[in-house]
Amino acid sequence: MKKILLLIVAAAFLFSGCAASRQIKEKPKNSEKKISFKARDYYLKGLYLQMEERYSDALVQFHKAELFDTTSATIYNSLAENYLKLGELEPALHHLKQALKRDRHNVETYRLLGELYFRDQKDREAIEAYKALLQLDPYDEQARNFLFFLYEKNKMVEEKANLYRNMLTLYGKSKSVLKKIADIYTRRQDYKNAVRYLNEITKIDSSDAQIYAYRAQLYEVLGQADSAMISFKKAIRLDPGNKDYLNRLATLYRGNRRYEDIISLFTPVLDKDSTDVVARLSLAEAQYLLENTTAVKRLLQPLAEDSTTSWGVYDLLGRIALEEKDYEVAVRYFRRITRLEPKNRFGWLFLGFAYADMKKPAAAAEAYAGGTRVLPEDGGLWSWLGVALQQQNKNKEAIAAFLKAIEYDPDNINALSSLPVIYEGQGDFKSSDSIYAVALKRLPDNALLLNNFAYSLSERNLRLKEAEEMARKALKKEPDNSSYLDTMGWIYFKMGDYKQAEKYILRALEKGDVSAVVLEHMGDIYVKLNMPQKARDYYKKALELDPDNKQVRDKLANQD
Repeated sequence: MKKILLLIVAAAFLFSGCAASRQIKEKPKNSEKKISFKARDYYLKGLYLQMEERYSDALVQFHKAELFDTTSATIYNSLAENYLKLGELEPALHHLKQALKRDRHNVETYRLLGELYFRDQKDREAIEAYKALLQLDPYDEQARNFLFFLYEKNKMVEEKANLYRNMLTLYGKSKSVLKKIADIYTRRQDYKNAVRYLNEITKIDSSDAQIYAYRAQLYEVLGQADSAMISFKKAIRLDPGNKDYLNRLATLYRGNRRYEDIISLFTPVLDKDSTDVVARLSLAEAQYLLENTTAVKRLLQPLAEDSTTSWGVYDLLGRIALEEKDYEVAVRYFRRITRLEPKNRFGWLFLGFAYADMKKPAAAAEAYAGGTRVLPEDGGLWSWLGVALQQQNKNKEAIAAFLKAIEYDPDNINALSSLPVIYEGQGDFKSSDSIYAVALKRLPDNALLLNNFAYSLSERNLRLKEAEEMARKALKKEPDNSSYLDTMGWIYFKMGDYKQAEKYILRALEKGDVSAVVLEHMGDIYVKLNMPQKARDYYKKALELDPDNKQVRDKLANQD
């Protein structure tokens, strides 16, 4: 019965001009023509065979229909459709071109053209066909879906957005369509336009927390922290139990040093649920950053003896203990972190720092080495291991650790600044200079590297002009650094400009902790300036700080 009904419908279309598809635009009045009944009969036979999936037999009938009516776009469309069913793209395209010559406004012709080009992977031609179809029938969802797919495939993001905008024009402002447009602009990293369409959604529906959170994240990317905070606050008001929104807003507050706001944000959460560890930790961290250590202890002590507690509890309590020089307690807390989360680098690092502050370099080295065993590619841990080994004069092992640090973290300043000093101490100036050269290529403006290399060259009386330039760059970065002032003074001393040397080293003594080396330099300058009494005074001060310095003792003896 269904097939018979379809044939009756097809016949009706043929009687109205063989246009078996919806016509959007009116045909000119003079397009009326006499209907060929033979063409109609062959066409109906063809349609019946097509429904039976006998496409080759259907083609025979459609070609017979064409003999009696060469003006019908519908007949040519049917020929093309059956050639497509048989996978014969070239004759299908030929007949579709013939259909277009008969009727430039036939929707079915463009639909078949789109399908043909799509199957032939000619995306641009398929796009043009489906665009033409939508111009004739703007409500054709199948054509629109094909265009969405093709635009996505070919990364035609603006065209895809325009297609959605056309839907807004056709159907009015739709929340789902507006979000899709926002998503397109987000993927394109055009965050301003994405925000614009999210704003339109909030005008339609001001109760969707996800939209406000989405907009907040875009404001974050745009660097508009205040707007991001406002949006997250709205999201939280609409969905107060959403922990993700709370934590994201807290991260924004933290990044903008709004620690009081973090306290305001999480205090109600903790009041409602005293077992919420994240809220308790967030409050404790904010209090820690505000230097309210008493409040931190009050918040975290209830969790301190719980073996399942988050490592963050032990981290904060450990840091406070370290600052208060309560080293045994600090070590105990940091040890807990390494047991609770062996791959947490902060546990190993701060355990090492605690031992280093206790003047126990061997224990510090053991802590850092423990970290490298579970985190073998952590350049920071390797570099601190190198420092601890260097402090024990285990230079061979220190060199190996620093080289590992540079392997995993090529810009690690600990390793890049310490390694040349070890080589220099061994008299291997070639290796030392090589490391400095590599380091300054990577970090050309690093003041510490510039100063250390400049001082090394001045000590050897080499490349003094180059050393002066490096020292000047270091001082430009840190003009009040007493070590850098001393380096510049010592370079002038080596260049024979003793008055300039005096000026810089006096400034070094004014700006920083007085060291035996700087005092000795001052004595050397006054020897050259023929001021022996001043030279003696500074040598004596140097010996007070370093009584075993034979070099200074000999210099002082020569002044008597």
